[in-house]
Amino acid sequence: MNKHHLSSLLLIIIVSITIILSTYWLDLEIGYGIILLLIAVGYTIYLNFKNFKAEKSGNES
Repeated sequence: MNKHHLSSLLLIIIVSITIILSTYWLDLEIGYGIILLLIAVGYTIYLNFKNFKAEKSGNES
């Protein structure tokens, strides 16, 4: 597994654990902070895959 896929997988795991703990264990509502966290993680995953494609096309040429 390359570094971009591993990074994306770890981000998904971290966000899932954060949401589960804050919602069920700490009994907090999902607010703007969690929504912004999801947007930031989604954008980071997008950039990871974009960089992966750029590296892959750079290695092929």
